[in-house]
This record gives sequence, C-alpha cells and structure tokens, in this order.
Amino acid sequence: MTPMRKLALKISHLVVRYASPGSKEWAEGLAREVAFIENDWSALAWAFGSTKLLLDYREAPIGSLADVPSAAQKFVESMRRGAAEWIVILLGPFYVLKFFHSTSWPERAGCVLVALSSISAGIFLLMERRRLKDPPSDNIYHDLIACAQFYRAELERRRSTVWIPTSAVFGWIVGTMLSDRGDLYFHAVFSAGIVLLAMAASPVFVVAQRINRRKIGRLDALLAERS
Repeated sequence: MTPMRKLALKISHLVVRYASPGSKEWAEGLAREVAFIENDWSALAWAFGSTKLLLDYREAPIGSLADVPSAAQKFVESMRRGAAEWIVILLGPFYVLKFFHSTSWPERAGCVLVALSSISAGIFLLMERRRLKDPPSDNIYHDLIACAQFYRAELERRRSTVWIPTSAVFGWIVGTMLSDRGDLYFHAVFSAGIVLLAMAASPVFVVAQRINRRKIGRLDALLAERS
C-alpha cells in the first residue's frame, strides 16, 4: 500500500471517528469508497473532500416515536439552562453601578445597553423556565403522540424566539466594548471585531435553524406514520 493510500485511509478513519452522530453513517459510507478508488491521488482527494462532514454537526436522527421522550427532555433542559443568558444577567448590575462612574456619553451608552440586554435576557430566561416548568411533566413523556406534538411545538417556538437571546448577547458585547473603550466608531480594531463576530455568528445561527427544521420534519414524518 502506497503512502498516499495510507494517508487517505487515515484521514477517512479520522472523519468517521469525529463525525457528529447524525453524520456518522454518511462518513462510514465515504470511508468505504476510498478502498475502491483505483488512483491514489483521487483517493486522497476523496478523503480530503469528506472532511466537510466535520463542519456539519448533526444530532443522531430520531428513529421512532419511542426515542422522542428522551430527545424532548434533553431539549427542555437545554432551554432551561440558558448559560449565555445567565452570564449576561449576572454581569448586568455591575454595569449599572459603572454608569455613575462613566466619564463620557459613549461609556454611559454602553452601560445602558448592557443593562437593557441583561434585563431582556433575564425576563426571557425566567419566562422560559416558568413556562417549561409545568408542561414537561412525567405524564407527557409517557404519551408518545402528546410528547412528539409538545416537542415539535417547542422546536417551532425556538425558531421564532431565538433572536431574543441572540440579540441580548450581541447587545451585551457591543455595550461592554463601548463602556470599556469609549466611542466604538473611533476604535477601528473593536469595530472590526464586532463585524467579525457577527460574521462568525451568522453561520452558527443558520446551522441551528437548519437542525431545527430537520427535527421538525422528522417529527412530522413520525406523526404521519402513526396517524
């Protein structure tokens, strides 16, 4: 076996190993193809091409309605934790105090923006925790149809409300930059940092929405089969 072929197989095995659960089967299929490609350079190019799977995170697909309760429980817990929102909330009061010690209007504006972001994130998180406290009772997880419908409704709600925590976190970042560094427009480095942050966050937002649509589509298919 040539070094090129060994490298191609090594890359394929690494892709299979580190691929997300929902992409594992696809990665295994691409890895098997490497053995049937006659040209070593073509096999290496194929292996490098398969690495794109590492950039597309997919959760393991729901195989049947029996898998829905555990998936719904995990989703509800992740919604109730809201780690990023808690960071914004806890640091908000510090910037309220800092407002009274600010020496320029941009710094005061930054403190106000952080405080408003903290308040909006806190209200959203508390409302979500209160709302999710009652519906996910033990009974709903025992009824597969009701659980699937509940899970689907929560996925739809997340698609329509995800902009609230995202805006709060982004507003907090901009506010901290203004309050710590002064007028953002006169600090090209920090302005560029915000632009790069927005560019980096956009693909994450798009991928998250795409994953939600896949889950909703799968739940629709399972509910249609049962009906």
